Amino acid sequence: MTAGRQLHLAVSLDGFGAHPAAWRRTARTPESAFGSAALHLDAVRRAEEGLLDFVTLDDSRPIHAQRDGRAHGRLEAAQVLAVAAAATSRIGLVPTGLTGRPPGEVADRIATLDHLSGGRAGWRPRVNVTPEQLQLALEPEGGPLFIELFDEADEFTRAVLGYWDSWAPGALLGDLAGGQFVDQALIRPVDFDGVHVRATGSAAVPRPPQGRPVTAILGHATIPYRLVARHAEVAFVTPVDTAGLLEIGAELDGLRKEAGRADRSFRLFADLNVVLADTEAAAQERLEELDALDGEPFTSDAAVYAGTPAGLADRLEEWFRDGGADGFRLRPALLAEDLDALVDGLVPELQRRGLFRTAYSAETLRGHLGLPEAAHGSGSGNGQA
Repeated sequence: MTAGRQLHLAVSLDGFGAHPAAWRRTARTPESAFGSAALHLDAVRRAEEGLLDFVTLDDSRPIHAQRDGRAHGRLEAAQVLAVAAAATSRIGLVPTGLTGRPPGEVADRIATLDHLSGGRAGWRPRVNVTPEQLQLALEPEGGPLFIELFDEADEFTRAVLGYWDSWAPGALLGDLAGGQFVDQALIRPVDFDGVHVRATGSAAVPRPPQGRPVTAILGHATIPYRLVARHAEVAFVTPVDTAGLLEIGAELDGLRKEAGRADRSFRLFADLNVVLADTEAAAQERLEELDALDGEPFTSDAAVYAGTPAGLADRLEEWFRDGGADGFRLRPALLAEDLDALVDGLVPELQRRGLFRTAYSAETLRGHLGLPEAAHGSGSGNGQA
């Protein structure tokens, strides 16, 4: 088959899997019920064997954890992926950066990951809310709170980007003969005074290898789409069908134009939960077993696909060719089993169709995604309120 446009693939590493009952199928002791670095390290290595563009790792409270008795801890995402950076060489590593944390601390953690991985880091700004705030925001009268939360996320993202821009290219001299470590004139402190976020000073970590790690944002509706339009280089969206994906893409195109970013490089990723088996009946049986263990049907912000790797390839090809998606972030229902099915079943099928790479051709996350290195001070996030 003649080489042509190819899709991008990512995988979400969400504890033991995206299904709320996944931990009950995998955990062996109470202490292991929140996962382990080894679990995720094995998953990142496996994803790299499948030549995936990147993995994401979240350390915030999952939606299903708000149900009684299901709250559980998470390992800190950037630290886990820093360990994974040393054990891998090509795959991108994208942890969450939660609002409510100091933006300078988040900027330094992600920049450190970019240095440790040789330019393979991204980050996903995410609104950090309490269960009570989330419940209120989702109610009809909670609109103002919902807007306020995403206004804070906008300021938080701008502040983090501003810290990365505080070191201009060439600021790190390392002049052994002259004894000058940095060119202080090329370090511009952040001075961000927003309604919700205050940021001052310069980053402790020098400019990341990619200029800025890749910014990836999840959106479900117009208010979060505005955050996507202002800042995202990778957008995660949650369509249920091709028509819905086209509508989302059109809305984002309009919002990006309003934000003055229509000419910027941008990748649209559709999220999809996956339950895979050799036959569709076996996949449905796996899903039903997990649902029975949890006590209710699996519901999610993203669609659920239960079937074969070949059938999943059909869905992805349709959304890629007809729906305008550039790539997909797949959420394995049961991490170990479904990730293996993705690597051993889906990837070879997509390669057979000429839709996915057969080898890595780049070394950085921006390279995998075809995104340019971020120019200093580019676009949003110049550190000014």
